[in-house]
Amino acid sequence: MSNNRHLIEQYFASLTGQSDTPISDHFADDIVWHLPPAHPFGGPFIGLNAVLEMLGQGSHLFRFETIAIDRRALIVEDDNAAVHFILKAKMHDNRDYCNEYLFRFQCQDGKISQVWECMDTYYQYTVGMFDTPK
Repeated sequence: MSNNRHLIEQYFASLTGQSDTPISDHFADDIVWHLPPAHPFGGPFIGLNAVLEMLGQGSHLFRFETIAIDRRALIVEDDNAAVHFILKAKMHDNRDYCNEYLFRFQCQDGKISQVWECMDTYYQYTVGMFDTPK
């Protein structure tokens, strides 16, 4: 198993609660995280603190205990990895959420140095994900 494959598998283990290792331990200090241009959070987010702050912005969107990630594929070539997964959860108002994601990771020196996050932003819009609660 390549070191980068192991790194990405460990990141997802942290993300899903299968590991107690904080996800930040898998990130380079100068990580850059890219979101789709239509995403309301903006970006790119540069540096560990900016990435952690961005990830925290989404903490209110889902009921954490309902989040389930179904990883469909993990492809690793040299310093690049791509992961296709489906994220299901209950939104803050108890509605169902189910979206497909594709993350491309750039790995360097045993850490994740860049992430390109792709998801269906139109789906997020149609389910009112970023609507202000009334």
